[in-house]
Amino acid sequence: MPTNQTIIIGSGMAGLHAGALLQTEGVQVTLLEAAAEWGGCAGKFQRGKFRFPVGATLGIGFEDNGIHRRVLNYLGADLSVISLKQAMTVRIGGEDFPYFTNREQFLAMWAEKEPETFQRIAAFFDEAWQIASALRKYMSHYAVLFPRAAYEWQALFNGFNIRSLKLAPYINKTMKTLVDKHGLADTDSFIHFINGTLLDSMQTTYEHVHLLLGATALNVYHEGAYYVEGGLYRLAEELVESIKINGGTVKKPSRVVAVARGKERRWSVKDHRGRHWEADNVVFNTGINNAADLLPSAHRDKLSKKFIRHSVPEKQWGAATMYAAVKENVIPPDSALFYQVLVDPAQPAEEGNHFFVSLSAHKDLKRAPEGFRTITVSSHIRIENWQSQYAYDDKKAKFIAAVKRELETLFPGFNQAAVHFESGGPVAWERFVLRKSGTVGGLPQTRENALWNAVSHREIGSGLWLCGDTVYPGAGTIGAASSGVHVARSISGKKIL
Repeated sequence: MPTNQTIIIGSGMAGLHAGALLQTEGVQVTLLEAAAEWGGCAGKFQRGKFRFPVGATLGIGFEDNGIHRRVLNYLGADLSVISLKQAMTVRIGGEDFPYFTNREQFLAMWAEKEPETFQRIAAFFDEAWQIASALRKYMSHYAVLFPRAAYEWQALFNGFNIRSLKLAPYINKTMKTLVDKHGLADTDSFIHFINGTLLDSMQTTYEHVHLLLGATALNVYHEGAYYVEGGLYRLAEELVESIKINGGTVKKPSRVVAVARGKERRWSVKDHRGRHWEADNVVFNTGINNAADLLPSAHRDKLSKKFIRHSVPEKQWGAATMYAAVKENVIPPDSALFYQVLVDPAQPAEEGNHFFVSLSAHKDLKRAPEGFRTITVSSHIRIENWQSQYAYDDKKAKFIAAVKRELETLFPGFNQAAVHFESGGPVAWERFVLRKSGTVGGLPQTRENALWNAVSHREIGSGLWLCGDTVYPGAGTIGAASSGVHVARSISGKKIL
C-alpha cells in the first residue's frame, strides 16, 4: 500500500519533479530547500535590476514527447518556451560551427567545414543518431536498471522492439569505438566539437563516455532546443506552484542537518532552525556527497561500496562562473543566444579555456531592463587544483581575464559596455547551492559510472530515496528529472507518465 507522507530535501530539478508528481497523486509532500531560491543549479539570483540564471540555461526536454513537456501536461501546468533553430554556436579557436537543430542543416554545415572527411562525419552522426533513437524508446518509458516492481519490468519490456537488438554491440563500448570505426580521430574540428558537447552534458570526452549515452548527447539538440524566458528557474517555480496548489508544503530557507529513525519506523528530519518533521519517505535531492553526511552514523556504515566509490568529490567536476550585464548595443543582432567556446584547441577543455556562454534574449525583461542583456558564463574546473587560497584566487583571476577577452572578441566593445560583473568558484557553489566541495554537473558518464554501474535511486535503504544528477540515469536536467520520475513511481507504487 502506498505511503502517504514524503519529505523532499532540495529543490533541484529532480526533487521538484518527484514532489510535483507525488503531490498530484495524493502523497503528502513537504519540500525543504536550504537556499533562498528554488531550483538548485537551475535557480536564479537578483542583482539590482538584473536577474541571472545560476547555472543551467539552455532548455531541452520541452518537445512534445520530452520529459518536461510530459510532466507539465500531466500536472495541468504550462510554460511557454521558444524553439531554437540553432541550439548554439560552437566556437573553436575563433572559427564558428553553428549547431543547427535541423539535421540536414547540421550536416550541410559539416559538408562546408570539412569537405574531405564529410562523408565519414555524416556516417558517424547517422550511426550515433540511430543508436540514440533506439535508446530513446527505452528512456521514454523511464526504464529502471535494475527493475524490481512489476511496472518497472513492464517499462523495460515496453521499450523493447526489433531495433533494440541493434544496441547489443554497443552495450559496453565507449564513443571512441565509433570515432575509430569512421576514421575521425585525426579530424581536429570534429573531435573538438563532439568533445565540447559531451563535456557539457556527459562530463567527459569521447574516449571515455559510454557509447549509448554519448550518442544520446549528440542527438538531444536535434530533438529540440529551447529558450525559456527568464531562465530555467521558471520551470522550477511552476513545479513548486503545482506542489502548493495540490496541497503540499514548501519551505525555504530550511537546511536539513540530520535524518534519523523516528517513531514507528518512520523517518525524522531536522533542519537548521531546530524544526522537526516525520514521514514515511525521505527523498535526498542533495547529491550523493551531501546525502551521506545527513544519515545517522549507523546507517552510513552500511552504505554500499558502489555508493562510497561514487561519492568521492574528486570524481566530479567543479565550476567557475562569471555573470555580467551589458548594454545591448554591443551585441550584434545575429548573435546566437548560446555559445560554447574553446579558446585554444591545443590546450585542455577546462579552467577557462573552454566555457559555455548564455545570453538573455532581446527584450527578455525577466532578466534585464530594455536596452540591456545579461550573460552567464561557466567553465569546468578540477576542484583539487583550487584548494589553497592562493591557487583559488589565482585561478579565479585567470578565468575572469580569459572570459573577458573572449567576450570582447565575440562582442566588440563588451568590456566598456559592461555595467556589472560578478564571479564565483567552487566555494560559491558550496555556499549558495550546498553542493559539497562545490561539485556540479554529476558524475562523468563513463562505463564505470553509467547505466547499471550508476547509483540507484533505491541505494540507501527502505524509505530513503536518491534523485538528482549523481544517480541513475545521470547528469543534466533530463537525467535529473528522470530520476525524479523513478522516485515518484517507487513511492506512489504507480506507473506515473
